[in-house]
Amino acid sequence: MHVQPDIHRPNPGGPLPITPLYILKSLDMFPKIPTEFRSQPSNLSSSMTKLSIALITVLCLNELYLFRCTTTETVITVEKALRQKLQFKINITFPALPCKEVHLDAMDVAGDNQLDISDHFMKQRITNDGKPILGSFKETLNSIEAEPEDPTLSPSYCGDCYGAGETSTSCCNTCDSVLNAYSKKGWSTRTLLQTCPQCIREKKGLHAITKGEGCNLSGMMEVNKVSGNFHVAMGESTVRDGRHVHMFLPEDAPNFNCSHIIHELTLNNPSGSLNGYARYVDKSTGLYQYFLKIMPRKDGYVYSHTERFRPLMVEVEDTVPGMVGVGGTKSKTHEHHMVQTSLLPGVFFIYEIEPFRVEEIEVSPSFGHFIIRIVGIVGGVIAVVGAIEGGFGSGERNNFF
Repeated sequence: MHVQPDIHRPNPGGPLPITPLYILKSLDMFPKIPTEFRSQPSNLSSSMTKLSIALITVLCLNELYLFRCTTTETVITVEKALRQKLQFKINITFPALPCKEVHLDAMDVAGDNQLDISDHFMKQRITNDGKPILGSFKETLNSIEAEPEDPTLSPSYCGDCYGAGETSTSCCNTCDSVLNAYSKKGWSTRTLLQTCPQCIREKKGLHAITKGEGCNLSGMMEVNKVSGNFHVAMGESTVRDGRHVHMFLPEDAPNFNCSHIIHELTLNNPSGSLNGYARYVDKSTGLYQYFLKIMPRKDGYVYSHTERFRPLMVEVEDTVPGMVGVGGTKSKTHEHHMVQTSLLPGVFFIYEIEPFRVEEIEVSPSFGHFIIRIVGIVGGVIAVVGAIEGGFGSGERNNFF
């Protein structure tokens, strides 16, 4: 930095008055070259100047366009929202299961079990081809249509509740009433289907499964914001020693047709990757499992999924020793037959929540950033073009001399 002498001082020959104001006025970041040492502009420098102006104009207009535009950036943060609920919206049709066999249960890793969820759910009896049964009505799950009493029974018939009735004179005329009474008492109902006269008379279980009608289940449920599953499976669900179990007759398992159509499965968001899925059982029923990866987002939750089907009946091959052949070798025969596994037939949705939240935010550059870019463009173009012009100019001067 060059400091020029002040020629307007009152005493030019005297000592310089060193004051802050004098130093500030004497600062000059752009020292001037005397006129006698300046060279006249050439055609090359004039052309390079015009090129610089054009380049600066184009780059500045481009920066102005970028300044007015916004960009979308994906930001991943740790999910901090705790003690919240996940809200599933469900609409599933089971074309081969009657409504009395469709029970929705939920459980999670925190040990919370929801059995036969009834709040905010509706179901509609339908025929095998999906049409509503005339005369039926939508009903909440906690007011399931009662099994009609046997017309051959006496009008004064009062079925025994086997000690589970609210009073000593309570009557349990149907299998459902006995099961409900036992459930209210917290008693096991595992052997009722085989031993209770009401259930034996109504052929409860096998008769209900092969009844020849379907059910549409629709509604909304809330679960804890932890990993878990919800499912519709065969048998009556209960909790024993902290474990969620289903009680059913193994011989009835092949009749539990778990074909299903998922019309809607969403979480606080209208989109869902399973919407419109349909799976049908042809030869053997089994266990359908959908594994959901739930990702929190700013506008709700989205999920991706994978699926797996495990059949109830599997084919096994037995090797049976045969007759002794030529050379003393024994021939072997292979027999194939179907064997029932210990799977629980049903449809399971196993969900896992990712610990990160994905957000998309719109970002626009600040005005200060825009000014810095403009200054950088102007300075950079002038410096580069000046260096190029200096190189060509020195060549011309050398040729001249």
